[in-house]
Amino acid sequence: MMKRPVWPIVIYLMWSSLLTYSSVFSAEIPPSTNLTDLLNKYGIPKSSVSIDIREVQNQTPVLILNRDIPRNPASVIKLLTTLSSLELLGPAYNWETHYLREGDLVDGVLKGDLIMQGGGDPFLTVDRFWRHVQSIRQRGIQHIRGDFVIDNSLFDIPPHNPGAFDGKATRLYNVGPSASLVNFSATQFIIRPSDGKISIFADPPLSNLHIENNLKAGNGKCNGPQSGWSFETTTRENRLIARFNGRYQSRCGQYSLGRNLISNEQYTFRLFEQLWLASGGTIDGNLKITNASQNAIPIVSQPSESLSDIISSINKFSNNVMARQLLLTTGFHLYGKPATLETGMGAIQSWLDHHALSMPNLVLENGSGLSRKARVTAKELADLLDHGWRSNYRPEFLSSFSLSALDGTMRKRLKETPIQGRARIKTGLINGIRSMAGYLHSKSGHHYSVVMMIDSKKVNYWNGNQIQDALLSWLYYR
Repeated sequence: MMKRPVWPIVIYLMWSSLLTYSSVFSAEIPPSTNLTDLLNKYGIPKSSVSIDIREVQNQTPVLILNRDIPRNPASVIKLLTTLSSLELLGPAYNWETHYLREGDLVDGVLKGDLIMQGGGDPFLTVDRFWRHVQSIRQRGIQHIRGDFVIDNSLFDIPPHNPGAFDGKATRLYNVGPSASLVNFSATQFIIRPSDGKISIFADPPLSNLHIENNLKAGNGKCNGPQSGWSFETTTRENRLIARFNGRYQSRCGQYSLGRNLISNEQYTFRLFEQLWLASGGTIDGNLKITNASQNAIPIVSQPSESLSDIISSINKFSNNVMARQLLLTTGFHLYGKPATLETGMGAIQSWLDHHALSMPNLVLENGSGLSRKARVTAKELADLLDHGWRSNYRPEFLSSFSLSALDGTMRKRLKETPIQGRARIKTGLINGIRSMAGYLHSKSGHHYSVVMMIDSKKVNYWNGNQIQDALLSWLYYR
């Protein structure tokens, strides 16, 4: 008598086990994660937490919690902005900044205006802007007898109020977009104690920026480099004055204070003037903001870095203004000039529709995460990660995430653990919101996508990190 084959029974038992496993883990947080203890410790209810973890190869659910509740994703929404732009524009896409002139050029003297026609470059840093200046000089211009004109016509956006989000108008994360944005409109003030004195310098220096250094050197305990002194800016005629008052403890060592002091256009002009004069040139006029005329004569065009490099800076360091520039650029690419917030968001929705990525709960305000209105569910973000894993541009997309314990916003987390370099995570943070989304390569060799959003008045940067790290640790050892 033939024995009944055992393999159907084995398959049945394996399938039953998987169903039981999935149902258990989709309903409750496993005790081994230590998450419940941490949530209780910080007074965060489980109802305020959304989780969607899947094995990426077959989309098997691993841990599901409140995944269909729309929540504010904070900067994690940058993943939607960057992935859609990467597929719509291509990784080799670059921006062009054009320089033109109006007037005659005779013996190195431009008898008219120099025009900068902004191309929306999100990463036009000081060193690259310096090369722009040198390229103009190499075209034979030494002295400008007119104005420096900024043409911002590529973007049609409402005036930006940098203090609207949280009242901190000078913070760099509040800088708004501009077609002629240079160096994120950022000035770093370097405070350096030496020989019983405190010196301060600006990087980069701007024309007519004057530092009033009233800091006294202290010999006491360092209670943090920001304590014991104050900083303020005032404008007097054409002079921008940065005033420092108080006592700086020498034991705090060197400290860098990054601030946005003036409008994007004023910053671009002041930096250009500083670099132009440093290169031996002269300029008689001032800043003028207007569109270039049809009679303007092209001088030179300068390309940006590639989009694949740009999105790495956006996601690893969670740069808000770069993400906003990218959103507008995508709108311009699909719908033409001028780019608006509506065309940028429309381009993203068109991309979602084309790939049948359903996000009915999506509320997108500016694509950067600096928003109180933005909404998405953990499931929708997990679906986005699944698409990113299957994308033709997966290498470029994945390389834009912060690597645990190595770089970006994750560089100080999970150090000296086996997870170092094995988790690619995009983090998000605003008051009452802590989020993350990304991928993890586990100890067993499996790859997982992971989404976690916490929406609670009790969550902050520090306890949010602990909760996220506990989840990643559990997933790694699972």
